[in-house]
Amino acid sequence: MTTTPLLSAKAQDRLRKPRTRGAFQPLDAARRQLGLLAVSDDRGQGRLYWLVNLDTHIIDDARFLAFGSLASHPLLDALTELVRGRTVADACRLTFDQVDSLLRDDPLTPSCDPADGAFLHDLLTRAEATLPEVTLLPKPVEKIVYQRKRQADWSPADQAWLPLSLLKKIGKIDGVVRRALADLGSTAEAGVEGLHDDFRIVIKFADVPPEQVPTLVAKLTESVHAVHPQLSVEALP
Repeated sequence: MTTTPLLSAKAQDRLRKPRTRGAFQPLDAARRQLGLLAVSDDRGQGRLYWLVNLDTHIIDDARFLAFGSLASHPLLDALTELVRGRTVADACRLTFDQVDSLLRDDPLTPSCDPADGAFLHDLLTRAEATLPEVTLLPKPVEKIVYQRKRQADWSPADQAWLPLSLLKKIGKIDGVVRRALADLGSTAEAGVEGLHDDFRIVIKFADVPPEQVPTLVAKLTESVHAVHPQLSVEALP
């Protein structure tokens, strides 16, 4: 019979309601013009995500994901909270006792078995070693908000397309997609998942190898131009 590992009340509370759990993606870092430092430990206990000012090496924001022992969740939550505002070098000098101090019910009693926190040293060592490899990604160009055309400015193509109901638009696009796939000799299944005011058509593909999707998207975009020259096709992620 197995027993549940003993955790302090504070650690159990963080286990149930973590404060900093989550992940950053490269796009998040690019938008904020910060470097994304993301590493996992060799025991598979968790992964940290730090957004770092690459001029000062200060950690602007931090999150974590935990996959290991129950103790890994509150420990990484506390670590993530502690590193914000520190330099990477300073953060990577944090010890188990410093992290665990946020989780103790009394100052002298560890929140968990210290052996469960051994992975923190490896994780922080890897984080410091990874910093020189972190680069600043270019800031993405945000899409311009689409403005609906005034009816007085409609082109002949607009007049044939814009007044149609959503169902008729989807039906027309579905027909074009089926014919285009047949012309290609493709057995792929494709259906319209979204039709937007900015002329974007979102297509869901089934039974299509990922490497073939860009070719199909290009072909379908070319085909739907016969309906309206501004229509474009993108694949559902």
